[in-house]
Amino acid sequence: MIKRFFAIFLCCTMIFPMMPTSAPRTADARTENGIDVSEWQGRIRWKKVASTGIRYVYIRACIGSGYTDSQFRRNHRLAKRYGLKTGFYHYITARSVPQARRQARFFARTIAPYDYDLKPVMDFESFGALNRTQINKIALAYLRELKKRTGKRPAIYSDSNNAVNTFTDGRLKRYPLWVAAYGVQNPPTGQWGTYAAWQYEDSGRLSGIPDDSVDFDYIRRKLLLKK
Repeated sequence: MIKRFFAIFLCCTMIFPMMPTSAPRTADARTENGIDVSEWQGRIRWKKVASTGIRYVYIRACIGSGYTDSQFRRNHRLAKRYGLKTGFYHYITARSVPQARRQARFFARTIAPYDYDLKPVMDFESFGALNRTQINKIALAYLRELKKRTGKRPAIYSDSNNAVNTFTDGRLKRYPLWVAAYGVQNPPTGQWGTYAAWQYEDSGRLSGIPDDSVDFDYIRRKLLLKK
């Protein structure tokens, strides 16, 4: 997620020199093992992934206001088939409040036909020339519109630096934080004080997914939707 938007990559420090081909241990008793994926992982062999002990998967559904991830339907169908709990995230590119609302509606329409278990997630990490006030206004408008359209409280994905220094509007605290931080014992979480999920590795290995391209996550039950 944080390192991928078409051909844009953000290089981050690896937490381990080589990840195992099965799921690692959880961070503590409150977390379970998860991954997040997109078309960058190609055609994932989900039966193998399910055999590793991974329980949760976040799947990129779309980007901006019109691009649908080419693998998201297949990823969702097969992840569900093999017993994983699923959720969707949306890489947003909004530069204004109206664009934010439009992109939230696009995400809501894209995922509406599908059954999912985890809160829908706003992945807002490309800011261009926006200042902090503008970023916070866009994020709030998007999250409110998404909740209105889905009936579900969304969550925020952010690297730890932006969680601490950029997403500072106190009204954002009502949306759970999925934080990305690599090579640390505990991730900084800013005003949230704790995380609902922690992406602690972005170049891991896992059976069923080619290359060293796996995002590993510790996921807490607070991201589960109430059925």
